[in-house]
Amino acid sequence: MPASRPRPILYRVFQHRREPGLCCAVRENLLVPHFVHPGAWDFGANVREDESLPFGFQPAPAREASEAFGFYLFHHPCETLSPMYGRYWR
Repeated sequence: MPASRPRPILYRVFQHRREPGLCCAVRENLLVPHFVHPGAWDFGANVREDESLPFGFQPAPAREASEAFGFYLFHHPCETLSPMYGRYWR
C-alpha cells in the first residue's frame, strides 16, 4: 500500500514590525505564542503547505518546529507576504 501524504497544514503567519523579514508561523489549531503581540507583530497571511508559500518558509522544518515548540520562525526577504512574492513547494 503506498504511503499516504500528510494532510496539508494551515499556518497563520505574523510579521515583525521592526525586524523586516522576521516571520512567525503558527498552526491554525495552536495558540499564538506570548511573544507575538500586537505592538510588535502584524498578521501577514494564512499559508497552506500545498499552496504558494512565502520565500523562506519550508514545510518540513515548519512541521517539526511547530510540533516541538508551537511555532516556526523564518526569514522572508520581502516586506509583504503577498502571493506575488511566494513560490510553490514541490
